[in-house]
Amino acid sequence: MRRLATHIILAILAITALNGCTHNNGDIELWFGLWHLDSIDVDGMPDPQYDGRFYFMFQSKVFCIRWVDDQQHNYIESYAQWQESDDGRTLTINFVDNRYTPRVSLEVPDTHLSTVTTFNVITLTSTTMVLAHTASDSGVTYTYHLTLWQ
Repeated sequence: MRRLATHIILAILAITALNGCTHNNGDIELWFGLWHLDSIDVDGMPDPQYDGRFYFMFQSKVFCIRWVDDQQHNYIESYAQWQESDDGRTLTINFVDNRYTPRVSLEVPDTHLSTVTTFNVITLTSTTMVLAHTASDSGVTYTYHLTLWQ
């Protein structure tokens, strides 16, 4: 009987461990993970300045943009809050209400993001994301092509 109780307790502990939280504060579905920014288009043409070193990360309501310097084995990150619209057609990245300084835009090549950027969600699948936004000051449309990295 004692052996059976031990097996039951071990089984309960194993099930509990398998249900560990990887999606902090709830499942954010397709957004979750590390996304590589493959390319940026400027009014439909590839941005010649973009060198493929940015990553977008989503977890809970936290957004992180990371610039990676492969030569120096270094990176710079900035954090923001993100929110998807109820209909899933827009994504807003907001650096304003953040405790962190948006260092990425100050220290690395231009990402064409502003303090608050609202994207149209063109494509969002389990492996591909395409986001677009039009700059209010210039009317230029930027399109971001991302693939899931992890």
